[in-house]
Amino acid sequence: MLPILVELGPLKVHAYGAALAISFLIGSIWVTRRARPFGYRDDHLMELFWWILISALVGSRIYYAIQHHSDFDDNFLGIFRIWGGGLTQYGGVIGALVVGGLYIRSRGWVWQEIVDLIAPTLALGEAITRIGCFLNGCCFGRETALSWGVSYPTGSHAHFVVGSKSIHPSQLYLMVFNLILFFFLARLKHLIGTSRVLALYLVFSSIIRFIVDFTRFYEIGDYIVLAGLKLTHSQWVSIGFIMLAVILWFKGNRKRPSTVS
Repeated sequence: MLPILVELGPLKVHAYGAALAISFLIGSIWVTRRARPFGYRDDHLMELFWWILISALVGSRIYYAIQHHSDFDDNFLGIFRIWGGGLTQYGGVIGALVVGGLYIRSRGWVWQEIVDLIAPTLALGEAITRIGCFLNGCCFGRETALSWGVSYPTGSHAHFVVGSKSIHPSQLYLMVFNLILFFFLARLKHLIGTSRVLALYLVFSSIIRFIVDFTRFYEIGDYIVLAGLKLTHSQWVSIGFIMLAVILWFKGNRKRPSTVS
C-alpha cells in the first residue's frame, strides 16, 4: 500500500519501521506514567524498555529467519534488514520475556508487578505495528470474496505472491482486536502485581492470533501436523502460550506485593 512513508534523497522512512518506533515511544511513556506510583524510577524503566526492544527485535527476526530460512540462502545479510518487515510476533514475545525477566531479576524488582504493568502495552504495540504491516504489504491474508477484501498494488510483496486477488486484511484484524485487548487490560489495575494481567494478555492474544491465522496466507512449509492437526507454527505456539497463561493465573499472587522502595 505505502511501504515508504517519506523519501528524501537517500533517506527513506519505512512504514513498518515508523510503526515500530511509534509503538515503542507510546508504550514507554504509558508504562512510565503508570509505574511511577509504584515507586519505579524513569531511568531504570527506560533501561528495561531498551533491553525489551532489542531482545524483541532479535527474537522476532531469528524466529522469522528460522521459519523462512530459504529466503536468506543467497542473501545472508538480508536477515538484518528488519525495516523491510519480516518479524514474527512470538519470537519477539519470547525474546522480551527472557531478557526482560533477567533485567527485572537483576534489579531485584517484583516481576509479577512489572510484567503486569507492561502487559497491556504488548497488545498496544502489536496493534500499532500491524498498521505498519498493512502498509508494508507483509503478513497479508489469503484470498476472500468478502466485501472488505483488499488488493495490493504491483511491486508490493503481497502482489508478488498472490497477484491482484482480493485478500483478507489480516493485519487490520490483528490491529483491531489487539487495540480492544489493550483497553481491556488497562482497566485491570486491581490485578497488578498478581501476574494475572500478563496471563490474560497471553491467553487472549494467543486466541486472537490462533483465529486470525485462518485468514492469513502461509506457505506449505509454515504448517506443522501433530496428532492429526495441521496448524501453523504460530497456532502451535499460541496453544503453548495459553498453557503458560493457565499456569501463571493459578500460580499468581492473590494479593499485590510491596511496591518498589
